[in-house]
Amino acid sequence: MRTLATPLLLMPKLHRPAPPRRALARPGLVARLHAGLEARHPLTLIAAPAGYGKTTLAAQWIAHLNGAVAWLSLDEADDDPLRFCTYLVAALQQVHPDIGAELLPVLRAGHLPSQATLVTTLLNDLEAAYVDRQTVEPSPTPFVCVFDDFHVIQRPAILSIVQALLAHPPVGLHLVLVTREDPALPLARLRARDQLTELRAADLRFNEVETALFLQTGMDLALTEADLTRLTERTEGWAVGLQLAGLSLQTHADPTAFVAALSGSHRFILSYLTEEVLARQPSSVQHFLRDTAILTRLSGDLCDAVTGRSDSADMLERLLAANLFIIPLDDEGRWYRYHHLFADLLQHTLQRKHAASLPGLHQRASQWYERHDMPIASVEHARAAGDMQRVVTLLEEYGWRLLTREDAPMLQQWIHALPQALRQRSPRLNTLLVWAHILHGTYQQATPYLAAAHAALADLPPEATETRALQADILAAESFLAQVQGQMLEALGMAQQARSLVPEAQPRLVGSTALALGVAYRVAGRFDEAVASLEEALHAAQAIDDHVTAMVAVAHLALIWSPQGRLRRLVASAEAVLERTEVAVQMAPLMIGTVHAVLGQVYYEWNQVAKARALLQHALRMAQLSSQPTSAIYASLSLARLCQETGEAEAAARYLRDAGELLAQGAPAWVRLDWVAQQVALLVAQGQLAEAEASLTATGIPAEAPVTYRTDAIHLAWLRWMIARHHPQALALAERIVQSAETDGRTGTLIYALVLGAKAGGGTAWLARARQLGEPEGYQRVFSENDLDQQALPAQELIEPLTERECEVLYLLAEGLTYAQIAERLIISINTVRYHVKGIYGKLGVAKQVQAVERARALGLI
Repeated sequence: MRTLATPLLLMPKLHRPAPPRRALARPGLVARLHAGLEARHPLTLIAAPAGYGKTTLAAQWIAHLNGAVAWLSLDEADDDPLRFCTYLVAALQQVHPDIGAELLPVLRAGHLPSQATLVTTLLNDLEAAYVDRQTVEPSPTPFVCVFDDFHVIQRPAILSIVQALLAHPPVGLHLVLVTREDPALPLARLRARDQLTELRAADLRFNEVETALFLQTGMDLALTEADLTRLTERTEGWAVGLQLAGLSLQTHADPTAFVAALSGSHRFILSYLTEEVLARQPSSVQHFLRDTAILTRLSGDLCDAVTGRSDSADMLERLLAANLFIIPLDDEGRWYRYHHLFADLLQHTLQRKHAASLPGLHQRASQWYERHDMPIASVEHARAAGDMQRVVTLLEEYGWRLLTREDAPMLQQWIHALPQALRQRSPRLNTLLVWAHILHGTYQQATPYLAAAHAALADLPPEATETRALQADILAAESFLAQVQGQMLEALGMAQQARSLVPEAQPRLVGSTALALGVAYRVAGRFDEAVASLEEALHAAQAIDDHVTAMVAVAHLALIWSPQGRLRRLVASAEAVLERTEVAVQMAPLMIGTVHAVLGQVYYEWNQVAKARALLQHALRMAQLSSQPTSAIYASLSLARLCQETGEAEAAARYLRDAGELLAQGAPAWVRLDWVAQQVALLVAQGQLAEAEASLTATGIPAEAPVTYRTDAIHLAWLRWMIARHHPQALALAERIVQSAETDGRTGTLIYALVLGAKAGGGTAWLARARQLGEPEGYQRVFSENDLDQQALPAQELIEPLTERECEVLYLLAEGLTYAQIAERLIISINTVRYHVKGIYGKLGVAKQVQAVERARALGLI
């Protein structure tokens, strides 16, 4: 059970334990462990039954290491591939922050990549991190990663990942498995290849000398040689048996008789000695140990709430000083746990003798965790208490947060584990399941839960405030499902109704309903309304740290602002949301790959090619890791364009081919049109005009079709093809694209159409207007990519000729005179000069003095 919850990760699980205060030094065993590390063995196995001091030995060893060490304490809940991999990467980041830098946010968002992708990413990151260390240390030791209690890992999928890491061991990684039993890994093969260091029970047993030192230094006990021999034989050098025996011997008048009475198996000795030790503790200590046995992690405040005491922090300190099997989990002395064997026996005793108290203890623990805003642990204790109605209440209260910020897979597991009748009665829980499938792209699986949500809603009073809120939530989710099915009008109607039902005082629902409405407006081409709704969703989501809604909103805003040419606003909003998301939760919400890809496109347009490439490659990796094919296609197409224009033809073709393979698995129609457009650009650049024409024809959108925002990519591709063919209708098509883009405010599309139109016969006037529109937003690549040489373009007459005075001012501007000098020369005021300059700029279609002079020279005016 998880009981210390920070967002997504329990940091005490990553805490490197310090050796116990009175632990016996074992230099021989430490030397053997260190020899395996120096020999570059990829794996060390410390395998022995419980209580042999495995964890203590590992802690002693890593205390001597100068290199980087990661530690992960495992429990039964970690026998889940997603959870295990999340903690594995988080542990490795303790030694180098770049390991799994792209992988961890994806895992935290609930996406488990394929084994091949995951292992390859980890191996590459480990190699790069080790090389990075070599710049500081000439011969660094490998990163050491310790898995404590590895025996809890039984799932073949996890063992397969570990086996894959060992099959291709990076030089910079050394795994240490601390376990009660041999894992299902190819140990014989590793042993035969001299790639394995092993310590087993026979190595860990105390001999007589070590037993004497342990009792003398740790417990101030001095036994006769005969008693030492007999005690070592009876316990078989078993560390926990010796510790319990020592605790008992401290209060026994006749040590010889006590040792003589010891016999039987480890389990019998453990039970006997535990009963002995507990019976000799004050009743207050016995009650404390019994009541806190349900807690896998202990703090003073938590134990006070569970036991009803007020001195639990002091009690924990006393238990630690008394060596009563309590282990610190941090350096501040705030969190502890019991030794696993000791905890097992305490829980067994509690279950056997005081089972009636268990529900109450778990209820109090659940209430404490709820008060401290730790819903995961609160739910787990409510489940352990058997209070399913409280579980429903907690999941309804915290469900959206768990879904979008903490643990979506666990939320779904808990809901499905509820009794069916209880689950079916909750419209909110069924709606959460619908949203879970929407956010993970498994739309078809949402249908039965949508029906269940509607059925449960029908049983509630229709005019109640809560009913209206639930109805809005269901309609918003249903709107997304309708869009996926191509029912655009129905989706818009549902979203409008959903938004109308939600009061401003409910920011979570304002965010999700405004998001649904904004996306529906965007798909319908109603961009002003879409921007207003999406910005409303963004602000509402950020107010409650709903990073998923915020990310999806800014992704759709970016998809609007990009064709509108509003690049600076796009970058400012997207980068702000990305920074806030990554700092707050370090996770990868839905559509984060799309946001990175659009940013990469903008930086490419700004001619920051290296930054664009890095953003696009990051977007592609994030999309691949999180199984978001649409984002992966989008990033691949952008990389194809970048590589094509930077002379990397093979890479461009590969990215285009990869995008095509993803398309074959199913993707929205607009993504397919973008793919065809990029394919045509590549074919035209290679002179394969017949193939380009065939691809365009196959879309079913002929060049003469009406131009809309949905067809921009294909009509621009037709225009490229016509220019390459010197088609007589090229300029006419350019004019139609310009007219449509101007009408709808698609300035980004307009700039591209003007640039291509200049090549198609529009001449320098078209180019000048494109520059006037594009330069304030930083457009550069559109001009450089199209090889625009003003001297080679046909010059057009000005729409309105310059006046005589404007010509005079233009000549003086070309001579480099200032406004004041021009005013003095022409005997006019400076304001009058400014007035004429504004007229010149407008007629020439420019925004700057240098551009005006260049344009005038191109037209032969000066």
